[in-house]
Amino acid sequence: MSMNTGDFLAGVFVGALIGASLGLLFAPDPGEETRDRVLRKARTLKEAASERGRAFLHRSEQSESEEED
Repeated sequence: MSMNTGDFLAGVFVGALIGASLGLLFAPDPGEETRDRVLRKARTLKEAASERGRAFLHRSEQSESEEED
């Protein structure tokens, strides 16, 4: 039976969410510290994703302008 790449990635994503949820439930730190740590990490990941998105757009705009030349 062949597995679709989208199905595989969806499975990985769901597995990661379940693992992260269980990790938070059984974390040894108090709730407030855990929430603060998660918020800081989420902000860092958001900034990194935004930066990569801007870089991707910049590269794609450059390649489009080079194709026009």
